[in-house]
Amino acid sequence: MGVAVIGASGKTGRHLVARLVIDGMRVIAVGRSPARLAKFSDPRAERRVASFEEPIALRAALDGAEVVVNTAEARFVDALLAALPSTCHRVIQMGTMRRFLAEPDEPGRYAALAEEALARCGIPALVIHPGLIYGHDDDQNVEKVLALMRRWPRVFPLVLPLPDGGRRTVQPIFIDDIVNALAAAVTDSDAPGAPIAAPGPALSYADMLRLCAKTAGRHLRIAPVPTAALSAAAHMAQGLGFKPPFGADSFNRAGEDKRQNAAALADRLGIVPRAFAEGLRDRQSASRVLDLAD
Repeated sequence: MGVAVIGASGKTGRHLVARLVIDGMRVIAVGRSPARLAKFSDPRAERRVASFEEPIALRAALDGAEVVVNTAEARFVDALLAALPSTCHRVIQMGTMRRFLAEPDEPGRYAALAEEALARCGIPALVIHPGLIYGHDDDQNVEKVLALMRRWPRVFPLVLPLPDGGRRTVQPIFIDDIVNALAAAVTDSDAPGAPIAAPGPALSYADMLRLCAKTAGRHLRIAPVPTAALSAAAHMAQGLGFKPPFGADSFNRAGEDKRQNAAALADRLGIVPRAFAEGLRDRQSASRVLDLAD
């Protein structure tokens, strides 16, 4: 089976390409940067350069694909559908759980529009909405937190201000679990249909950060701060030309509980995401293996 993966050099796409190659698929790795494709995509895949802004090149890149997986932003879904080859019989689009926020942000709104477009396209399709993805080198959330914690002197407790003390819930999903879900969606006959939420097991932001601190070997104290105050401080810092580790949007999202059900992920794709603590251990184990290999 020929599978085209768009965003093949991205944080999720590169892992998916490698997984599909291992599964014996003929993989077409599509990306907009030849240098990034050469550096990050599996050499066993066929590499093709194209972007959504170049419809002719995109059509050529997808030529011959039977399944197309777009791990890039959902806002490009119209360009994707316009470029699909006649051989394509399944489309899989990565969305985001921001689509389920009380007031979805721009990525969330585009994910909702992608659902509508794929429902109308006449080709079996699926949108998978992952929670916060962690466990890879490009992770700008959990890995960033771990890096900040490791730079903190061990002799001093680390005090972190959290919206409302971090009592709201988050549903992070480990990179391998979302890649396994996408790989299952490529071949499973029950996959196309209603969108699937892909959350990990829920835990509070405070508990998530305590587990990160434990992994980093640091002592953590949490300072409850109103969400609005943290958001305003981030806006002010950005206005003064500073780049805070997390922006106002991140604090606003942290002020809302995430409680999506993962039943469809298990029932239709056979994926039961691991708990956050287990994912951190798996990430640490993989990092140690890579360090030894180097």
